[in-house]
Amino acid sequence: MNLKHIYNTRNFIEMNYNQIISINSLEDISSYSYRNLQRVFYSLFKETIGAYQTRLKVENGYKKLLYSNAQISDIALEVGFADVQSFSKTFKKHFNCSPSVARNQKETLLNDSHPQETICSNLKPEILFIPEITAYYSSCKTSYINPEIEDLWDTLLENEIPTISDFFGIITDDIVITEKSKCTYEACIVTETVIENLPSKKLFGGKYARFLHHGSYETLEDTYQQIFGAWFLNNDIEISHLPVIEQYIKNDSNCSTSADYLTAIFIPLI
Repeated sequence: MNLKHIYNTRNFIEMNYNQIISINSLEDISSYSYRNLQRVFYSLFKETIGAYQTRLKVENGYKKLLYSNAQISDIALEVGFADVQSFSKTFKKHFNCSPSVARNQKETLLNDSHPQETICSNLKPEILFIPEITAYYSSCKTSYINPEIEDLWDTLLENEIPTISDFFGIITDDIVITEKSKCTYEACIVTETVIENLPSKKLFGGKYARFLHHGSYETLEDTYQQIFGAWFLNNDIEISHLPVIEQYIKNDSNCSTSADYLTAIFIPLI
């Protein structure tokens, strides 16, 4: 089984989730017949290709409802539905409420997910345009629990890589929206070395708000609570549906204690 080709296929679906994707294009990228690709894809990701693409449509639609001011009819078209009626029907099937109800519950949902008692309201990010870069990666299903992510990094770094210039983590899913069993984390490394056995993908290429988290990964959630529970709700700003990216600037490879860790959190902006 060529996992690199399968992950490249999933990347292609992620990048084109709101388009009609032909069977021929999937077969060309994966080097599998469509029937075998479906079988392998399901065995790895526990979803059919069709179900995965539909989930990306409605979950990215949900993100746009929560984090942007776009009209629901425009969101429906942006995420790949023919009209607002088909978007609403599929959205309600997934989330048991209509898009308009979901949008109206935004503040309650974000406050419940990010309790106010830990919030620092004066959090100020740096707004940056970051050029696109290429990274090699490995991924795992996780509800963003540290031991699972640490195991993934340990496995990734077993590859013989002479020089790594940067370490990134992609928070693929929004835990407010996505079922925990379907959440994915991707451990990414940037290197000039060609790594034949790992898939690659593009990171960044747009405007981001960069926050800095000081200290252990165990307290990362506190910073996310500040970002989404106060900064976003208290500022007139729109967040993109693209994944959040973490950069591990100071980590166990260059620090003696986790208290000295430094992590940059990049929130994609519209």
